Amino acid sequence: MSDTLDVVVDVLAAVLMLAGSLLALIAAIGLFRMPDAYSRIHVATKPATLAVVCTVAAAVLQVPGIPNITKLLLAVALQFWTAPVSSHMLGRAAHAAGLQPATPWPVDDLAVDEAAAEAEPPRDGAAPDDPRRA
Repeated sequence: MSDTLDVVVDVLAAVLMLAGSLLALIAAIGLFRMPDAYSRIHVATKPATLAVVCTVAAAVLQVPGIPNITKLLLAVALQFWTAPVSSHMLGRAAHAAGLQPATPWPVDDLAVDEAAAEAEPPRDGAAPDDPRRA
């Protein structure tokens, strides 16, 4: 019975590793194929994060011991925590720099919000171009 379970776990780990590798390859190809920076930011975070999850899940199935599994799960947690924040900040920085998308957006909510923020009077005595206003 134990041999059968080991084989199932090994096959599942191999499938997860292959899936993670395939997703990482798709993300890498997408970085070259996407037309603009906004699309590249998207393709660098979505499939790459799922690739990390798949490969770490494969590693969790193979490594012995709770401390090793804990470290791997911490790596996944940090990936889920940092990837969306970094992609969001890169997108905002690209927008603030005036980078245009390959195809124009029907609605640019960020531009509308920025225009509304510029029209507001300063809060708490801050100067109009004070970074604390944001």
